[in-house]
Amino acid sequence: MFCTNCGVALPEGARFCNQCGREVQPAGYQLLAGEFEHPSMQQMNQTLRRSVVLNRLAESLSRKVGKPWYESCFNSVETTERQYARVHELARTAARRIGFTHVPSVYIEADRGYQSNTYGSERDAFVNVGTFLPKLLNDRELLFILGHEFGHLKSHHALWMTVSLFLVGQARSNLMSEGLMGLVSNPLKIIESGVESVIMNWMRAADLTADRAALLVAGDIAVARRALFLLYFKSRKELEEVDVEEWSKEQEAQAASMVRFSQAMTSATPYLGLRLRALAEFYRSDRYSALRAKVESGSGLDLDSVFDAEGRLKGFAGPPARPGRKAGDGAPSGRNPAASPAGARVIAGRCPSCRARVRVPLGPLAGKAAADVTCAACGKVLRLDLARILGGRRPGPRPPEMKPAARKVRVARGECPKCGAAFALRLDALPSKP
Repeated sequence: MFCTNCGVALPEGARFCNQCGREVQPAGYQLLAGEFEHPSMQQMNQTLRRSVVLNRLAESLSRKVGKPWYESCFNSVETTERQYARVHELARTAARRIGFTHVPSVYIEADRGYQSNTYGSERDAFVNVGTFLPKLLNDRELLFILGHEFGHLKSHHALWMTVSLFLVGQARSNLMSEGLMGLVSNPLKIIESGVESVIMNWMRAADLTADRAALLVAGDIAVARRALFLLYFKSRKELEEVDVEEWSKEQEAQAASMVRFSQAMTSATPYLGLRLRALAEFYRSDRYSALRAKVESGSGLDLDSVFDAEGRLKGFAGPPARPGRKAGDGAPSGRNPAASPAGARVIAGRCPSCRARVRVPLGPLAGKAAADVTCAACGKVLRLDLARILGGRRPGPRPPEMKPAARKVRVARGECPKCGAAFALRLDALPSKP
């Protein structure tokens, strides 16, 4: 088995490449956007493609808006193994469930604390999560939110989500000042021609499609209902006061036509009741049953083994300890710092010869006291003392350094014929002479 990104040979069953860190998908597993797409999505896409003005705007935005623009315009931090490590681990799980071959970039954003969004272009798409959401939601509920945004990515919604940000979202005031309308002959036409309603209708269909992807990722309708309820009400106290399942049934009984009319006039985001109703219909369908079985078998991840009964990641202890940080700061106590869910445990360090980064997945090494690995950069064989590394010793300011594997050396031993002192001579140090 080889990494599709860097070509390094991988041990059987590896989840991550030990060289570049990319997610490794099981052979043959692929989840297509058309398989979970909401019925209204195709019609909305056709409507967008027929608008010349909107497509000109999209082309302009695609060239100007990307990760550098996002990082300069918002107060955000990209998640990694050392920054918002819990969210980063959930992103890895969501990526595997939805069939990505890599983990998309996920940012934690301070400006819109209770929102999550997908932005970028067709070639450079990314996800942002408001800084309050990881505090409000448990891990499995947050997995649903990430699954929703990854559903947008899977369906190639990022560019049009960015267009909507400038037309009907919070960045609308930047429409002229950023020069993003420079390729449109008469920018005011885009507001006057009713294009805004087209975008709003598309956004609602896109959210219903992404909800379906999120349900496949989270794998539990009760989790999906709680996550959506909290997303709208923004308080776990409200969740304690309401029976979400009973409330969902009441919402399903309401007159759908009047609710849709009200929503079309006022909101680019589907009303909560309609989202829950649409999600329940998908959950009861034969298509969901077939796709759920495909995701469970294809991704190779059993979520019951990843999360505990309270929806928390099992065995997750947070990012590695840093200088000046006490062991356990920012992480739940009583958990193994070497463990992370679903086989994502990794030892990271540097080769002592070439200083290249080395990442070794621990899954194939379970139960071993030591192991030899090969540095992909220089080819040197390195010996890992697993008993010492995983024995709970407090890490220092730098990652553990891989030590060269010990090898047997032939030695000639004897005594000096003059003084009788003992001597030892390494034979590999001698020139090849008789």
